[in-house]
Amino acid sequence: MGLLSPQPKGDKNGDLRKIALLTTVPAMMLAAPLVGYGIGWWLDTKFGTGPYLSLVGILLGLGSAGVETYRLIKKASSDDATDKDNAGF
Repeated sequence: MGLLSPQPKGDKNGDLRKIALLTTVPAMMLAAPLVGYGIGWWLDTKFGTGPYLSLVGILLGLGSAGVETYRLIKKASSDDATDKDNAGF
């Protein structure tokens, strides 16, 4: 099924579910590095290591956001494939 194509009779909220799933991607791409930076900054102030742990936190946040984005897109596309199978395409 396309994002806005007609739904099979059994699944009326499939498009809304996909939209909700995919709109979490930008929030995650922003939040994960910010959380990583915050933890790194706190560790930097605690241990006096300068900006190094903050940079490590940002990189780990970006990496985790990338992995989670990949999982969300994979889940959305597998839901799309399941919808096609159920519709008989």
